[in-house]
Amino acid sequence: TLSRIDGETAVSIEVLKRAGENSVELIDEIKQYLDPAKLPQDIKITIVQDDSKEIRDMLAELENNIVTGFFLVIVVLLIFMGRRNSLFVGLAIPFSMLLSFTIMSLMGITMNMVVLFSLILAVGMLVDNGIVIVENIYRLHCEGLSRLEAAQRGAAEVAWPVATSTLTTLAAFSPLLFWPDIIGEFMGYIPLTLIITLTSSLFVALVVNPAICSVLIKKGKHNFDDDNIELHPFIRGYESLLRAALNHRGMLVVFSLLILVLSAQLYGRFGQGVLLFVDTEPRAAQVEIRYPEGTAIEKTDRAIKQVEEAIREFDDIEFILASVGQGMNQGMGGGTGTYLGSLYVKFVDEKERTGSTADLIQAFREAIGKIPGAEIKVEQMMEGPPQQPPVNIEISGEDLGQLNDIATEIKRRISHIPGLVDLRSDYENALPELQFIVDRKRAGVLGLDTETIGFFLRTAIYGTESHRKFRAGEDEFDITVRLPLPDREQLNLLDEIYIPQETGPVPLSSLGEFRYTAGRGIIRRKNQKRVITVSGNKDGRESNELLAEIIPIVGKLDLPPGYHIDYTGDKEDQEESSAFLLKAFILALAGILVVLVFQFNSILLPFVILLSIMLSIIGVMWGLLLTRMHFSIVMTGVGIISLAGIVVNNAIVLVDCINQMKRQGMDTAEAVVHAGRIRLRPVLLTAITTILGLIPMA
Repeated sequence: TLSRIDGETAVSIEVLKRAGENSVELIDEIKQYLDPAKLPQDIKITIVQDDSKEIRDMLAELENNIVTGFFLVIVVLLIFMGRRNSLFVGLAIPFSMLLSFTIMSLMGITMNMVVLFSLILAVGMLVDNGIVIVENIYRLHCEGLSRLEAAQRGAAEVAWPVATSTLTTLAAFSPLLFWPDIIGEFMGYIPLTLIITLTSSLFVALVVNPAICSVLIKKGKHNFDDDNIELHPFIRGYESLLRAALNHRGMLVVFSLLILVLSAQLYGRFGQGVLLFVDTEPRAAQVEIRYPEGTAIEKTDRAIKQVEEAIREFDDIEFILASVGQGMNQGMGGGTGTYLGSLYVKFVDEKERTGSTADLIQAFREAIGKIPGAEIKVEQMMEGPPQQPPVNIEISGEDLGQLNDIATEIKRRISHIPGLVDLRSDYENALPELQFIVDRKRAGVLGLDTETIGFFLRTAIYGTESHRKFRAGEDEFDITVRLPLPDREQLNLLDEIYIPQETGPVPLSSLGEFRYTAGRGIIRRKNQKRVITVSGNKDGRESNELLAEIIPIVGKLDLPPGYHIDYTGDKEDQEESSAFLLKAFILALAGILVVLVFQFNSILLPFVILLSIMLSIIGVMWGLLLTRMHFSIVMTGVGIISLAGIVVNNAIVLVDCINQMKRQGMDTAEAVVHAGRIRLRPVLLTAITTILGLIPMA
């Protein structure tokens, strides 16, 4: 292998950590050994990849997001609830976080990217329970109850709906714990972290907040919920709107359902489409060159130098690391061989870039062009869980030659499709082999067998370790016995080899014959059938669009009996994740439904609340349309399931209050209006704080 960094000869060292080790501490320890003062002057060290920097950046981002979210939440609470009461609710964030960290530490969960993401997601939701409880205690205290009585009654009145609303959120996230495969291992931290964090916030809201309020809560100057005081204009406007809605409830429900259907249709027509994961600006790119097996390393090196020259002058490149004799991702199972070469292109930090790195990768493709006899692959460094290529066509059957013919024809037919790049097959031509065919009868007469002859040939070419050692001072070295290099590299000298025997040396040429043949390349199987895969990347188009063009073209191929074509890759991952998330959403709704039936002892009311979940998807569709964002099966799917849990919280608190009003003798319409008025502030506060908690991450 050969290695260069920015054109200078280099040696690459890759360090992998053991599972469970702290990346940041380990990297800091390694850096102590890379002190330039301890090295010869003409040796320069470049840290090609440093995960600790990204981890520190992410931790700083989390701290910033939590502090910013906390500040925004406290500001809103200050405006609506006064200084003292907002402090009681705000304490829920640090208390819940501390309790969550303790539980996660006991469970052995370490800090990682998805845990950090989940904690930011939870910040705005942590105060929801506290808002409802503190607001109810505050309202009762303003109505004349003492601090202790208000704390006891206020917490008791909403304890069950608050606990139920948290349980419904947990029911929404729980199915995600069973997410299968690699994506499940990656994303499974989201539900686990949120379940721990929200359970902690429930404990704080039900136990800590009432205890603090019973001692420190203070009456405010205004009480918008008291019927004897003139209502605030905003609440009067809301009440008028609510009464108008109740007078036309049938029409309103039908209109809402029509808007839901129309929103989905509009996104299908004018939206950005569906992706497994949303593409992000890459921090690095990789270029791989692959020649036929057996190509000399010098030829591969010339091609790599040509690519280096082609992309060196582009802006936004920090350095280029070239490896000849190794494919991409060599530390993660990538191939090795003289016919392979790869480049790792690190981009400068995002703040210093002059343009888009995604566009830069496309510019690389155009600058590199085609190299005769070589397959070239240019792609961005993947973030998140391992993903398959956007286009992956698997051809299965028995005969490798036939499979290769089909793969070659598929490549020829689809190579012209716009947006399809880096098209390649994983079929590898085998290296030529020199086989020695033993004449068993002749060998037997001379007292030799195939094992002895094979061992002698192996010793002659590859060598055999001697029992003796070569000592130099305190060091010992193995001694390998084999033919000198000139003899090993000339085929005709093999005829002059003699195998020693007790009866005298036996010429190898008298024991059989040499045949020059083609060996076998790598044979890949799936479900016990031989498989060759044709894969490709996307450029400016989505994988679904490309497959929509590819499938009809490939479908016209006349396949021999016993041969089959499957479309895997991104498509397979999308289908699996879509199917799982749909099941998870249905299970989440079922779990929410069970909790609601227990809460309200009714079948009808839970379905009313579930309808509000379905209608909330209107906001999802319009949000994606207005921000011109893709529908990410994984991230948007998780978002919708999160939304289901949040929407239910507000509905439970409202419906529970309506039931309380009805038990006091009000008719249904008046109970709805009165409950809406009382619960307007906590519902608005929980929604606003959740939104503000997420704004820093957005």
